[in-house]
Amino acid sequence: MLQSFLRKEIFVLRKLALLTTASLLLVPAAALAKGKPAKPAKAGPKGVMYVLKGSLSAYTPANASTNGSITIAVDKANNHARSLRGSSLTFALTAQTKVRLDTDGTIADGERGLVKLKAPRKTDATALQAIPARQVIDQD
Repeated sequence: MLQSFLRKEIFVLRKLALLTTASLLLVPAAALAKGKPAKPAKAGPKGVMYVLKGSLSAYTPANASTNGSITIAVDKANNHARSLRGSSLTFALTAQTKVRLDTDGTIADGERGLVKLKAPRKTDATALQAIPARQVIDQD
């Protein structure tokens, strides 16, 4: 009976020693842990994409030293630009503007195409024209 009591005592002491050791190891790990990681910075300006489709004209390509421009007579537009349908708008083109030309390699007056730009919601036509286009796609 004494032996079984001692075995139980030893078993309990071993459990206690194991739990104590585990808790001592967890305390430094918790102390070294840092708070939540910082949120990554959001890329690009906030806003919505305006997609304008219509006849392109007055295309001047941009180069490293000067900005170009393009004019579009808007026939169709996405939901954000629906108020611009039927108007003619001119946008600046920078060196960062992506221009995709069709097979003839130029944008002639009257060719169909798209102009995309990002701006805050509900921007009027005048303020929208001050923002350079992100992408121009020649579809003819």
